Amino acid sequence: MIKAHIVNHTHWDREWYFTAMDALVLSEQLFTDAIVELEKNPEASFVLDGQLSILDDYLALYPEKLSNIQALIAKKQLFIGPWFTQSDAFYAHAESILRNGMIGVFESKKYGEYMDIGYLPDTFGFNAQVPAILEQLGLDTFIFWRGVHLGKHVSSPYFKWQGLNGKSEVYAVNMPQGYGTGMLLEPTKEFVEGRLDPAIEFIQQFGDNREVLIPSGNDQLAIIKDFSEKITKINTIGKYTYELSTYADFLEYVKALPDLETYQGEFRSPVLARVHKTIGSSRMDIKLKSAQLEAKLLYRIEPMLVIAKKAGIHISERLLMTAWKKVLEGAAHDSLGGCVSDTVAEDILHRFKEAEEIADSIENTISKKLAEALGLSNQEILLFNTALTTFEGTKEVQVISPTKQISFPDHPEAVIVEADYVEARENVLFETPAGNEYIEEPGYYLLRIQLPVKLPGLSYQVVSFHSTTQELPSMEQKPTAQISNDFITVSFENGVLTAETAFGKRIEQFLSFVDEANAGDTYDFSPLVGDTPVKLTFQTAEISTAKGVQKMKLTGSYTLPYDLENRLLTPHKEGVLQLTATLTLKTGDPLLHGELHVKNSLRSHRLRLLVETGIETDHNHASLPFGFIKRTKGVPADWEATYSEMPIDIEPLEQNISVSDEEAVCSVFTKGIKEYQHQGTALALTLLATTDQLGKPDLVYRPGRASGDTTKRGHILMATEKAQLMGDWNYDFAISFAQGAFSEKNTAQLGKYFAAENVDYLRQDYNYFLHRLDNKIQSTGQQLTVPQTLSVISLPEDILVSTCHPSYYKQDQYLIRIENPTSEAIEIPTILQQAEQINALEEIQEAKRNVPAYSALTFRLPL
Repeated sequence: MIKAHIVNHTHWDREWYFTAMDALVLSEQLFTDAIVELEKNPEASFVLDGQLSILDDYLALYPEKLSNIQALIAKKQLFIGPWFTQSDAFYAHAESILRNGMIGVFESKKYGEYMDIGYLPDTFGFNAQVPAILEQLGLDTFIFWRGVHLGKHVSSPYFKWQGLNGKSEVYAVNMPQGYGTGMLLEPTKEFVEGRLDPAIEFIQQFGDNREVLIPSGNDQLAIIKDFSEKITKINTIGKYTYELSTYADFLEYVKALPDLETYQGEFRSPVLARVHKTIGSSRMDIKLKSAQLEAKLLYRIEPMLVIAKKAGIHISERLLMTAWKKVLEGAAHDSLGGCVSDTVAEDILHRFKEAEEIADSIENTISKKLAEALGLSNQEILLFNTALTTFEGTKEVQVISPTKQISFPDHPEAVIVEADYVEARENVLFETPAGNEYIEEPGYYLLRIQLPVKLPGLSYQVVSFHSTTQELPSMEQKPTAQISNDFITVSFENGVLTAETAFGKRIEQFLSFVDEANAGDTYDFSPLVGDTPVKLTFQTAEISTAKGVQKMKLTGSYTLPYDLENRLLTPHKEGVLQLTATLTLKTGDPLLHGELHVKNSLRSHRLRLLVETGIETDHNHASLPFGFIKRTKGVPADWEATYSEMPIDIEPLEQNISVSDEEAVCSVFTKGIKEYQHQGTALALTLLATTDQLGKPDLVYRPGRASGDTTKRGHILMATEKAQLMGDWNYDFAISFAQGAFSEKNTAQLGKYFAAENVDYLRQDYNYFLHRLDNKIQSTGQQLTVPQTLSVISLPEDILVSTCHPSYYKQDQYLIRIENPTSEAIEIPTILQQAEQINALEEIQEAKRNVPAYSALTFRLPL
């Protein structure tokens, strides 16, 4: 007799087509009812969706219910955590997913024990390194729904899932019919024979399991009352044995199963459920801002907090956590995916704005307090290296000066790469001890200056400049449309952009664009039947150079059909798309840096950047947490017989994508562009996929019902005007070519180099609002003794650091996480060999001698 474990739960979208405040109103009644029901029925239990944020929101309404909640958790009736929010697993950074678990666990401690299961019931697929991420969080079990192809990936929904190294491993439980399999749980013949028994039989066809999991709950669904009584009645009706259970109980059954099969790889197959393979380009404003904030927190703020603590400046980690929470509230699959209403999109972007304000103010406070402690003048710049390895190359610093007639004695190759002049102002109030005066405030320059520097790891140093009689060299316009360094030459002639590598590879029309209609929605791109994509190439080029740096500014303005309706009309209403790209080459730098500006006035279209590689291959390598995944291009024939949506080969990347053969490799590095397609010898990276609707039925790539409930009974089609993304959008990317085959290590190191931040500060009184808090950060009177140059730790240059941040639990310590995205184990640096080895939750681990392949190790060190 088959036994079904029935688990009572709710899946709680914090926001979707409704807002987080709408969800709060719903939770006020539903969560109160759950507490009452659990206290009345000691045998009952309830899973609060695996995310702590919704409980924190509820407790803000009812702080007096803390003791009730603590008691129910202690009795194992109420299950909370381990996540702060239900994170997306493709478009969030690896460290962002880890922060989600770290903060979820940290904050759960005020309630009691957390549910130590990697529970993500509704995420749109999972990257292949989720087991490695869960390992860092001390979790060895995983329950999920979407992305599995039963019969191809695994034969049973219960198996072992391994990370890329075959060692990071979790017991995995797939819910083939989703988290609502046993929803409502009515003790009637109609429910049992029409829904419950068939669900068990459906699961049974995939492996002969004597026990199965039946989740009983759904979106925003209240606790099922009189649960045990209903189970008793159902047992008199159904063909199988049903029992009230918990996820932990069922996992004990799975762990005891003999000869569990194992699987390595990602779960992104839309067989039993949609994974929305093209959602990586929906609402790019959300994705770009999320990636920018992740980078700011990881590569600037967290390392700066460690430097500050080393210097005696203490800023609470709670501020850092608050900024992360604002980011993580926008990390859920719906939120980061962008398949939300316009009102919700506004809320997400507002929270991101708040997170950025916290981050910028932390940086401002640290920089100013250090500058004051060092007694810096207005001609001394505080320059940081927030990486943990030595930086040797160029950094850009901002200088505020009344003149360009300055020099850097220790940096004779300094050049001005950008200059703006701020005019003088009259009748400006100047407060003095003798009273107020009205003066003329002099004009000044805002200069971006490139300096060749060498900085030890996790450090700062002071860089001085002086007034002189000669202007600092600036960028000069050149008539020849070509830029070049030791790695690549890029030229523009007769409308053709050509790249030629140092090893002789020549590529014509190296960068271009494709624009086409988007008949899809906020879940997916869909081509418009009858539309022909338009290829766009640059029209003009301008060259400017200085010693050590060369820039090519490319522009184009294109008249295209204004909207979806006009794509197929002749004549048609037109709109204008303007593109500007600035390509930069630096001496000794293997990367071709690109800054792209798009001015969009078109509706319902997709714009993609085409990077022609000149490399013939059927596979590519995309970065993902602590590693790379090899994918092949192409779409299966007759896909509609198997899949719920087209398994289109449009794929996610974490930070870079490469194509290679045995002779050459081309890698593209991005900051926020998260979607690519390998087409022929080119890589197509999505910049925009704009749309007018939350969900549409019968798309070319996604036939049938509309996603987003918009064609369910009683629901409406929902316009998304803000998803048209009109206006200005900016993108950063870089490209490298190298001789030989693809190298995981070399590509990862270039990725870290590209991600490095320019962090500098000048104490000046021309403009207190370049940094918002400069005018309000008051001296505390604390006497600091800080050196002119400080380095907290400097690791070997070949070591890849995933994160460095203050300890959440020990005030005088900090964490370093070393990642190894390659197939070979690497030796732990000598400087870390005596450090505590911990996981991301700061739990002591058995010491390892090496960092395993496709994995990470975390160390805790004293300051």
